[in-house]
Amino acid sequence: MSKDDSSPSSSFRLSDRLPADPDRLDSWKEIAAYMRREVRTVQLWEKKEGLPVHRHFHKRLGSVFALRSEIESWKRQVSRFSPPLSRTRAGYHKNQSSREAYLKGRYFWNQRSEQSLRKAIQCFELAIREEPRCALPYSGLADSLTLLSFYEIAPSSEVMPAARRAAQRAVELDPNLAEAHASLADVFLHFDRDWPAADHEFRRSIRCNPEYALGYHWYANLLAAHGQHEAAHRAVMQALEINPVSIITLVWAGVTSYLARQFEESITRYRSALELEPGFSWAHMYMAQALEQKGSFKEALKEFEITLQLAGGNDCVKAMKAHTYAVAGDTASARGILEELKSTLVNQWMPSYDIAATYAALGEPLQGIVWLNRACADHSMKLFTLTQDPRFDPLRRRSDFKDIVARIGLNRYSPAPVNFAQY
Repeated sequence: MSKDDSSPSSSFRLSDRLPADPDRLDSWKEIAAYMRREVRTVQLWEKKEGLPVHRHFHKRLGSVFALRSEIESWKRQVSRFSPPLSRTRAGYHKNQSSREAYLKGRYFWNQRSEQSLRKAIQCFELAIREEPRCALPYSGLADSLTLLSFYEIAPSSEVMPAARRAAQRAVELDPNLAEAHASLADVFLHFDRDWPAADHEFRRSIRCNPEYALGYHWYANLLAAHGQHEAAHRAVMQALEINPVSIITLVWAGVTSYLARQFEESITRYRSALELEPGFSWAHMYMAQALEQKGSFKEALKEFEITLQLAGGNDCVKAMKAHTYAVAGDTASARGILEELKSTLVNQWMPSYDIAATYAALGEPLQGIVWLNRACADHSMKLFTLTQDPRFDPLRRRSDFKDIVARIGLNRYSPAPVNFAQY
């Protein structure tokens, strides 16, 4: 093959000589005719609504093509927000306002900061007010409230009952919506610790839409929690196959590896996420944990400092940093952080799970158990990792630790084998 034959334009010319693809629409005119709309309308849909249209980069500006199969898939997605045809012109306007609010909410939700999550909640609440019988905004609201608790920005007892109600409402409104079942499964997993119900809802989510990446991503949490690390890895890899540039899924691929004690692999995943978004605070936080487990304490502490700067002094990050000080032998710094947390948060919510891990590292197992019991009482969202988290190795053989594991049911349930290819 000559140099010219390998050029992008040459490859397109070769493809142009292939037989016509019956799935393909080769101009704005053909796309508009297929959709029974004017050209200007479908061009606007591409710009504003994400209509899947592709460009011929070797041809003149504006030369496009689309695939009927992709358009039909897009129409199914958009139809979730489409109002009945009998609605008034003003009622279509209302639906568009709801849709825009929902999409903005997901945009903010994906950023994962406290400020963005609170903005997301406002957007989802607006979408619900505009279109109260649409399921998607309820799912978004549930997911936002769940993350406020998961990242220990707000106490679980304050936000998770509302998250459950929102997720249940989403399922009621649309029993075949993958997002709704995934939202409800996440509540069952992290707050209710109802492992069979979570398993059922995750599988239902994947059956409803095998292309919904978060269904696999979050299901990996349940699998990892019960020591099914290979299955958890397959689940999160399936999510990445669907959306290979999802920053949070790349991070969670790292967490899944971390829980399987594959620390080098987890660091590789975190670095991949940080290549896409260097300021993603949670990637720095989990990177710090993996570096700590490798014994790279100086690097771990640096990553925690970056996380604290990006996350605005999050208290769970402070407690995790205290653990690094403890295992590094700087017990004075570790105790200093613990005292600071306890003195500023008297009678309030505290990052009890990570405080328990720090006391375990300090060689104070009874205090570790005390704080784990408090984590149970507080419905700490991190408890699902208890039997896999390497930080609790110093407590693992204790009977009182085993009692806590039994109380939250981690030793009483094992998800049945799952074949993701069947979906």
